[in-house]
Amino acid sequence: MPLKICLTVLYDSEEHYIQTFQGEYRDLKCLIADRLFTENFGDCGGMGRCGTCIVEIEGLRASAAALKRNESTTLGRSAQNGQNIRLACQIPVDDSLSNLIIKVIGS
Repeated sequence: MPLKICLTVLYDSEEHYIQTFQGEYRDLKCLIADRLFTENFGDCGGMGRCGTCIVEIEGLRASAAALKRNESTTLGRSAQNGQNIRLACQIPVDDSLSNLIIKVIGS
């Protein structure tokens, strides 16, 4: 049986409680775009280049906490930066997201 993952996403001044399963979505960008129908979120399709899927996540752990591929360069170009600022397209949907609160910042 797939591992159940529960998380909260803050988007457009609303709080969304989401339940998913490991393997249902390849990354956090896909999950957020599919479940919340976000506009202009993740325009580059998960390449880590456009900076339109910026999120803030406190408490991210394990391998998901490390910056991936183009992420540091893209975040460096954005007005958003900090320890908890990430690109949703670079974060796998796995148990490291369980019980976390994710704030969508966008571009």
